[in-house]
This record gives sequence, C-alpha cells and structure tokens, in this order.
Amino acid sequence: MKLKMMSAFLAALMLLACFVGCADVEDEPSESEAGSAEVEVDEYQVALDAIDVDLGGQDFAVVCRNDAGNAQNEMMREETSSDPLEQAVYTRNLALQEKCKINYIVSPVATPDVITTIANDIKGGTGEYSLAMPDMVGAGTMASRGHLRDFHDLPYVDLDAEWWDQGTAEMNIGGKLFWMNSDVNFLAHDVTFLILFSKVLAEKEGLDNLYETVENQEWTLDVFSSYVEKVTQDANGDGKYDSNDIYGLIGTSSMGSTMFYASGLKYVQCSADDDPYLCMTDSDLLKATDLLDKVLEIFYAGNSTYIVKAGDEPVAKGMFAANQGLFYSEVASYIVNLKDMSDDFGVLPVPKYDKNQENYQTWVHGISSTMVVPQGPQDSEQVSKVMESMAILSGKHVIPTYYELVLKRKTVRDEESAGMLDIIFSNRTYDLVNYYTELSLAGTFQGAVTKGTNSFASAYSKAANRTEKALKKLISKFE
Repeated sequence: MKLKMMSAFLAALMLLACFVGCADVEDEPSESEAGSAEVEVDEYQVALDAIDVDLGGQDFAVVCRNDAGNAQNEMMREETSSDPLEQAVYTRNLALQEKCKINYIVSPVATPDVITTIANDIKGGTGEYSLAMPDMVGAGTMASRGHLRDFHDLPYVDLDAEWWDQGTAEMNIGGKLFWMNSDVNFLAHDVTFLILFSKVLAEKEGLDNLYETVENQEWTLDVFSSYVEKVTQDANGDGKYDSNDIYGLIGTSSMGSTMFYASGLKYVQCSADDDPYLCMTDSDLLKATDLLDKVLEIFYAGNSTYIVKAGDEPVAKGMFAANQGLFYSEVASYIVNLKDMSDDFGVLPVPKYDKNQENYQTWVHGISSTMVVPQGPQDSEQVSKVMESMAILSGKHVIPTYYELVLKRKTVRDEESAGMLDIIFSNRTYDLVNYYTELSLAGTFQGAVTKGTNSFASAYSKAANRTEKALKKLISKFE
C-alpha cells in the first residue's frame, strides 16, 4: 500500500514538473511566490484510488451492536440526516458501496448476540458475515474460541496507515492480531477517559492557566491534587458532604484505573514483534504503591472528592453541570452530554505521574467497538480491500466531522480544549487484561482504590502467578 501511494505521489510531482518546465519564462512565479505554492495531496484519496476492487454487487454483511452508545451509529445510516455525524456515516456508506461495488448490509443486535451470531454463522458454514463489530471484551472471547481471522492474513489492510489505531496494532498474541480499531470506530473516541474542568470554579480559585500547565509538561498528579484540595465546600451548611455540596473532583467508579494508566503503568505489554508478557517490574510496583497512596489521599482525605458508584454516572454529570466540581473525570462522550451546560468548561488530559513521564496517557474502556473478521469461506483479499476502503473513507468523511464539528466546535467551549483533545486521542494505551477475562489482573489497582487501602502490591502478587499461567496458555493456544 505505501509503495502504491508513493508511486502515485511521485507521478503527480513529475507531471507538475513538466508543466512548470514548459511554461514561458515571463510566466514563471517569483522566488517568494514559488516558495508559498505547495502541492496538496489528499493521501486518503491516493490510498483509496490504489485499491482495485469490484465485487459485482455481492452482499457485504456486517453485524454490530445496537445497545451501546454510538456502536450502531458508526456503522449504519440508511438516509440523509440534518445531523452532521449521521450524514457523514451516510456519505461514507454510499461511497463504500460505489467504490467496492457491494451491497452493504448492517445487522444490529444486542451486545452478547454479536458473539452468538458469528458462532452460529461459523457452525453453519454459511459465511453470511464478512465483518463483525463486537466490544473489545467480546472480541477477546471470539478470539479465544478460534472464531476470528488474523489481520496479518488480510493482504490489503495496511496496519501502518494512520486510519488504523496503532495502539491496537501492537496487540499481537502468538504472532497473530485478531482485532483492530480504526477510523471506523469513533465509539473508541467516545469511551476514552479525560478530565473536564469548570471555568467558573477555576477562575474563582485563581488557578494558573491549566492549558499552559499541560503544554509545559507540568500537569502532574501532585499539581492536580493541590488544586483538588482548594475547592471543597459544605454548600448548604448542613454539616455533611453529599451530592448537594462542592468538590475539587467528581469522579466515577473507574477513576482508580484511569489514574493507573495515566501514570504510565500497565499489567501486560504487547508489541508487534514479541509475545505479550507481564510487564510490572519491581520499580513499577513501588511506583504503583506510591501512586495508590496519592490517589487514596485525593479520594478519601478532607472530603475533597465525590465518587459515584456504578450506575449513578448521571448524578456526577448533573453535579458538574451545576458547577459543583472543579474537575470531573469521565469519558469523552460526556463532552457532548454537557452541551446544555450554561457555564463554560474546558478539557484536559488526565494528569501524568510526574514530570519525568514522557507523555500524558489515557485508556479506552472495553465497551469500545472494534473490528474483527470471522472465520469462514469469504475471500480474504476481497474482504481486506473492502475493510481498507471503509477505514480510509471513514478517515476522509467521518472522523473529521466527529472530531471537528461534534467535539471541537459544537460542545467544547474554546480552541485550547480542542488542542487538548489532540493530546488525549494521540496517547491512548491498551492493556490485554481488560479484554481477555482469563487474565485476572484488570481490576487489581481499582479494587485497592475502592477498598480504600494500600493493598495493591499484595493483591498483585497473589494474582500475578495465575495471570502469567493464563497468558502462557493463551499464547500457546493461538500459536
């Protein structure tokens, strides 16, 4: 793919040189004019034009979820819409049908039924579905059952291209890669964790410019903690702290995991070249212990934090909308959910552990959709051409609309926040333990936070041996 793109680009440059060389001398631009003239190449269109595909009107059937956020919306739109994102999906689907000469069919089902639908399709040998869009946990289940094809065996899928998520591209097991996120999966953006802040409370407390703090690589856990401690207030004076009061931080039940991954820690490391392995070193365990001390201080000391239990997320959203929290930890979809908030708010990455940490990092919830290719009689070459075309067209039409219109212009209240989104979405991390249920470490740090005790090291030690055995068994199965 890259060779084809480069050839097309070089051909365009040679043609341009021919026109310039044949022009009259008096028509030649000045040096300053020539320096300002740049050849703009639509790399998405170049890549799309390099794919030669014609399925002659064959069905290309996709099964996706209908009960999780944008899981259905990212795949299915059968008519024009006044909503820019829905219209972008509609445009993408029409372009895909025209490009590949297919009859594009989407079958939405409930979350667990994606797994069952594909299992029955494989058992029956019908090969009805060319593509499936389970959540990432479901993808792990399907891979463990041997129901998925290896992405390395899809010849026209260019895993190095920017329309494929490079974080998932590293998640090889036994040299095989069973699912990928791409520009098709804007639900992955929706469930990426970040921090929102109330500009009303930030101004009231006279805080430093938080955007500059991020850009200067100074947005650390210690700085974050110092700000959280400033704001707590028993707003109604009843002597108790509940959902009627004001806090430095409002968070959800997954806040512990958010802090864990933001600090550059993870349980299992994957790469394109090696088998996955437990990656927590002795140094990491010390770091995690220190991190847990700091997180427990933020969460449980001085009534500075209000954490809602699972299922009460709307309570947290309502509190933040009423300026009852300086900071609010949630996933990116809540930016859109706060579109009716009357006061201004901003977007920040989750703070990193300290200044020595290279990048701000965040994680993607397992409810994210992902792309998998079922085992079956479908032709790998043709399926991969359609998938690559779908990912390219999504990068060309859907993601710019999602990112620019829905997040940056409609709901986010300033240009600085838009820049923060660039940082957040560019530094996502994936951990295998969140997607394979047999790898039992996923909730270890979060469990210690929920208990309110610094028990991570002992809990990790108890679970690590079991997880390592399960990981080796998983690798052996796929090999």
